Amino acid sequence: MRVIKTMEKKMLLCPLLGAALSACLNILFATVKLDSFFPAYTTEVRPWLFRFPVYIGVLIYGVLTSLLEELIFRKLLFSKLCVYVTVPAAGIGSAIVFGIYHGNAVQFIYAFLFGMVLAFICWRFDSFIPCVMVHGAANIYVYVTYFTGLPGILGSIGVRIILILISGLVSFCILMYFLNTAPEKSIMPEKPFFPR
Repeated sequence: MRVIKTMEKKMLLCPLLGAALSACLNILFATVKLDSFFPAYTTEVRPWLFRFPVYIGVLIYGVLTSLLEELIFRKLLFSKLCVYVTVPAAGIGSAIVFGIYHGNAVQFIYAFLFGMVLAFICWRFDSFIPCVMVHGAANIYVYVTYFTGLPGILGSIGVRIILILISGLVSFCILMYFLNTAPEKSIMPEKPFFPR
């Protein structure tokens, strides 16, 4: 019972991790103007992603998409890969597939980096539910900040660098806390997809 309560307390940090990591990566990508290298992302993909009103976008991307994607990429793919390869290799493999699934170069880079963190979370908690919380918070952060115009008012390069450092430090501290406190487990399903 005490282990469950401790895990529940740690899970409260998951939405903060999702928002902080998303802020760090999005501000970093905006600062280096990553999307300028891929003009189709700006003209085609971004308008398509943000075509819904905020409340519908939050429901679709923050709840439904994060739940379905975590079920597929962490619960099924990552945990099954752990049967055949090491946990780091399974994390890299599932993150690559997660990135490819997003279908464009900008989101591939973002989803690959985020996928590595989500695989780590799945491994440390031995559950995909904390991943849903991290993923959902990240998607909600992105969707809401897009409509508030926050990326456009971040100001000077100095302000952006400070925000990248702060959000990166928050993300790093939470990940280190999870690394040092969560039970040391790897996900090893009882029945693999393919017999050995």
